[in-house]
Amino acid sequence: MLLAIYSVSVFIFIGYIAKLLRLVGNKQSGILLGFLLNFALPAQIFNGTYHAHIDIAFLYVCLISLLCSISGGVALFGIGKMLKLERNSILAMSFMGAFGNTLFLGLPIVNGALGESYANKVIIYDQIVTGIPIAFLAPLILSLNGKGIFSVRAITLRLFQSPLFLSLLFGLALKFLPLEIPDELFIPLKSLAQTATPVALFAIGVQMSLKSVKEEWRLTALLLFGKMIIAPLMLFIVVLVSFGGFNDLWRMALIEVAMPPVVSAGAIVIKAGLNAKLAVSAIAFGILLSFVSVPLWLLVT
Repeated sequence: MLLAIYSVSVFIFIGYIAKLLRLVGNKQSGILLGFLLNFALPAQIFNGTYHAHIDIAFLYVCLISLLCSISGGVALFGIGKMLKLERNSILAMSFMGAFGNTLFLGLPIVNGALGESYANKVIIYDQIVTGIPIAFLAPLILSLNGKGIFSVRAITLRLFQSPLFLSLLFGLALKFLPLEIPDELFIPLKSLAQTATPVALFAIGVQMSLKSVKEEWRLTALLLFGKMIIAPLMLFIVVLVSFGGFNDLWRMALIEVAMPPVVSAGAIVIKAGLNAKLAVSAIAFGILLSFVSVPLWLLVT
């Protein structure tokens, strides 16, 4: 677990230093993200989906995790209303507080803590708990400030234009066909998939900015409290009360629910004209905080 966090932090740090030293500019960063989103991650998702063991228990864990994550966002909305915060800040907090960095950051940490079999499950978990819900809610968030149109057509187009979602569908389709693909055919795909994690973490480092933390530290602290304390605490209580304790599947879920806000949610907040400084601040500081908070959550299980 600690070795996984060490590896994650090194890749992010290298990306951050590369940006500070101007070794990577906007053009190179765009090429990296294009490779990541259109090739490396789809390969990782397809490979992981095809080889993952999916059953009712796993889907039930995904559902409970989604409800706890959304509850964190709802709690932040209520707290924001009570404190009479600005509308843009409340919407930014509640949206970002509902969705964690379950793939880029969560997958390598789960892989280090629980092994490859659970890392494969994370790939499907990410789409169920993070990817698909964001695809549904993003048009709504964008429409609130007139930045987009909320419609079923817009949501459907967003999903079916996503290489990540399509790779999930293809992986599931082949998984349930009455034939088995030889492992030899997966060798080049696995090689491509293995580049996803280091490239994703490097890209996070390149995009990190700590300047906004000073300006929005109060709202940042509140957002991260809701996302990284309230939401996982809800899951922790549910598991203890309803299931009597944690197995590795629930530990995987706890790691994922305790993740800091996902980068894509921050990008949507910025595009919607909400509190952009809060979005940047929460992503940057949340990643740093997760290196301490996630091991502590696992320690109590």
